[in-house]
Amino acid sequence: MPRLRAGDLCRQLPEHGRRPRRSRYRYRRRPLTSSTSTSATAVKGSAAPEGAADGGTWCEGGHDRSRTRPLPQSVRLEKPKLMATTPVTSTNGTDRLLLVTLRAQPGWLAVTVLAGLVSAGGQLLLPYAMGGALDAALAGGAGLAGGVALLGVVIVTVTAGDVLAQIAGTAGVAGTTAWIRRRVLANLLGLGLPGRNVYPPGDAVTRLTAGSALAGRVVPLVLSAVTTAATALAALVLLGLLDWTLPITLVAGLLVGVLLLRPFTRQATTAFEEYQTAQGDIASRLVDALGGLRTIRASGTADREVDRVLGPLPTLRDSGLRTWTLQRRLAWTFGLLIRVLQVAVLAAAGWAVSQGRLTPGELITAVGYSTIALQAVEQIDLFVELVQVRAGATRVRPLMHRPHTVAPEVRLPDGGGEIELRDVTVRLDDRVVLDDCDLHVPAGSTTAVVGRSGSGKSVLVGLLGRLVEPTAGEVLVDGCPVSAVADTDLRQAVAYAFERPVLVGETVGEAIGYGLPRAAARFDHTTVTTAARTALADRVVRRLPLAYDNPLRDTPMSGGERQRVGLARAVAARPRILVLDDATSSLDTATEVELQANLVRALPERTRVVVTHRARTAAHADQVAWLDDGRVRAVGTHAELWRDRAYRALFTGDEPGAAP
Repeated sequence: MPRLRAGDLCRQLPEHGRRPRRSRYRYRRRPLTSSTSTSATAVKGSAAPEGAADGGTWCEGGHDRSRTRPLPQSVRLEKPKLMATTPVTSTNGTDRLLLVTLRAQPGWLAVTVLAGLVSAGGQLLLPYAMGGALDAALAGGAGLAGGVALLGVVIVTVTAGDVLAQIAGTAGVAGTTAWIRRRVLANLLGLGLPGRNVYPPGDAVTRLTAGSALAGRVVPLVLSAVTTAATALAALVLLGLLDWTLPITLVAGLLVGVLLLRPFTRQATTAFEEYQTAQGDIASRLVDALGGLRTIRASGTADREVDRVLGPLPTLRDSGLRTWTLQRRLAWTFGLLIRVLQVAVLAAAGWAVSQGRLTPGELITAVGYSTIALQAVEQIDLFVELVQVRAGATRVRPLMHRPHTVAPEVRLPDGGGEIELRDVTVRLDDRVVLDDCDLHVPAGSTTAVVGRSGSGKSVLVGLLGRLVEPTAGEVLVDGCPVSAVADTDLRQAVAYAFERPVLVGETVGEAIGYGLPRAAARFDHTTVTTAARTALADRVVRRLPLAYDNPLRDTPMSGGERQRVGLARAVAARPRILVLDDATSSLDTATEVELQANLVRALPERTRVVVTHRARTAAHADQVAWLDDGRVRAVGTHAELWRDRAYRALFTGDEPGAAP
């Protein structure tokens, strides 16, 4: 699909002058107190957007972007839906996933198939060669040398096939596991922030590691199972060519084995799934405990936390014991069945020799073919591994397939970073986080977003860069819906700095340049150092032994130092919209004032959206968006909103209803 530009988009739209129909999630706005109700700019929506009407902002198609309607359905981005949180136990879906996985490494798959065919053919020829050599030796004829030579060639062929199958199988497992992990990781990251609620970190790690490793073993195991079954069937046919009574004896025993396998497969799969689920639960609890290590130590609750982390251990133990009990029961049952069948076949073959229907050499051949046929029953470990593979595939299956979405391709037009939210509602985990929010941020302005904890501030700013998808409503940047903008354009236009930034890269310099294109992140040292000086991180980095080349893993940082490096990463991208999500909370007031001044000088006429809990930061903003219980309660300057007791309580900690 060719990339669209904003002008092409606007030319596709009909004439548009009215706003889209408002969401059904309406509410009655709570007005400000009487002392502020006369302010024309204190209440949200009282001021018209800059650039409307005569002096409007126009896109390449000649339409007023301040009144752009939503995209037509033909090019609208379909919002992906999260997968179900319950375990997926559909056997058909799991088996289809395993079949798809078989095609992940076509080269090694072909080599493994070839090696399996060579080995299987050699195994079928081996009893014939042994019997022929024995008959030739007993007859004392000239065919002995040829029989021994054929036997040697067959033995070498079987050995070569087995060795090649081992090498190809190991390489195929490694490649398939890597392929599965790449897809699982890509889909995990593609779920965005809401995905953390569906797949907690510990559970996601176990799916990515243990589950993927089990599913990656499907290539050699499936081929081994198919080869064993095909070889056993061929051995039965060849056994019947020697004497018709021999395969009948074996088939009766094999049917008993199949009946024993069916309940084992069902029960063992359930037990393995419960085992891996308990492992993921323990891992998730451990990750949470490690993240709150200081709190646990300060609270003196280490023993209680150990009990909490190991809470699923009884379930883990029970499912493991149940699996091993099933395996033990199946092993001795099949071991006894195999020995009984071997004795039965040997007795039938001996009777055929006594009746003159078989020669001594053919007796050896019959024993060899019966041994090959019984391999299908004897491979208990193979069946157990297949059950484990199916359980692992069940764990990774929800993350192997994402809902099909239309990739956004619209190019973001040139602009100063104007932002508009229209009737935006966001639901996360069946909870309304933002309810019918409207907000206009003029290009080049600074907007502070304030509100109590849990009011939806981080979710609101996450909408700008599509970190969070709106359930209803529209988010526009410079007149274009964010949902339709290509990822590359949006990442260049909107940059984030977070309260607890996660630094990624080999060195400190790479961590700062992480948001740049790959080549620039490594070689544009000037951009990295300039951004660090703007964010007041240069003085921190220069104290390191290797400065910007210092390994990130060997660079301990305080909370404030880490925030400054995270800010430098956002500044290095030089976006048109800079979002600071409480990104200066660990800095002292003087440092924050200096930092804000640097941002104004380094990024002039850029739009800044700042989530803050500090009155001083809100006071320096051009406007303040006050969120209350997921709604934009009011928009105005800090001085205007300060007249409201409830607004002051956000910064002073007083109850809104307290006496003055």
